Amino acid sequence: MAQLEGKRALVWGGGSGIGRGCAAALAGEGAQVFIASRSAARLAAAAGELGCGWAAGDATVEAEAARVTEAAAARMAGLDTLVISAGAGGPTPTGATPLPEFRRILEANLLPVLLAVQAALPHLLERGGAVIAIASIYGLVGQRERLAYCAAKSGVIGMVRAMALDLAERAVRVNALCPGFIETELARAIASREPDPQAALAARRSMHPIPRAGTPAEIGAAAVWLASDAGAWITGQAIPIDGGYTAR
Repeated sequence: MAQLEGKRALVWGGGSGIGRGCAAALAGEGAQVFIASRSAARLAAAAGELGCGWAAGDATVEAEAARVTEAAAARMAGLDTLVISAGAGGPTPTGATPLPEFRRILEANLLPVLLAVQAALPHLLERGGAVIAIASIYGLVGQRERLAYCAAKSGVIGMVRAMALDLAERAVRVNALCPGFIETELARAIASREPDPQAALAARRSMHPIPRAGTPAEIGAAAVWLASDAGAWITGQAIPIDGGYTAR
C-alpha cells in the first residue's frame, strides 16, 4: 500500500522547483494533491502531468490564501497535509540594504507560512495532519550578503517551532525542511546572470561535502516521510537536507 493513501495535500509553490518535486512525491505515494502558486501557466502544465487540481493565488495575500485553500479542500473533500514552498531572496549586504528590499524578502518568506497555515487550520484540525514548510540551510547558518534571506528563513524555523507547540495536542504536526543548493530551473536561471554561469553552478554544487546539488525529488522524499504515519512523532523540527553542509 502507498504510504500516503487517503491523504489530501495542498502544495504552495507546486508549479515548479522544490514545490513541484514535493507534489510529485506526495502524489506518487498515493496522496490526492492540489497545487498553487502565482503562475497559472506553470500550474496548468504541472497539473496536467501530475493529474491534480490547481488554482493560482498569492500566498502573501490573506484573501487569496483563503480562496485557494477552500478550493483545494472542496476538490479533495478535505485537507490534512500542507506544504509551503514559497519565498524570495537576493543580495542584501549588511551596510547597503534598502528597507523596502529587506521587507520584500521577509514578507515573501514569512507571510506564506502564516497565511497558508491559518487558512488551512480548520481543515487540519478535523482529523489531524502535517504542515511542512520549506526553509533553507541559511535559516540554520549565516551567509555573506544574504542578511534578509537568513533572517527570513530563520524566522520560518521559529514560526514552525511555535506552531508545533501550539498544535501538538491537537494532532497537527509542523516541521521545516532546510535544503542546501537544489538545482532547479530558477537556480539555473539565476546562475545564467553570472559572468561565468557554468563556474557559478559548479561552485554551488561543490559547496556541499557530498559534492553535488540536491534534487527536488530528494526534498519530496523527505516531505513524504513527514506527511506519513512514519513521521507521527516528529514535530517542531528543522531538518537539513544539504549534503552535509551544516555539519561543518
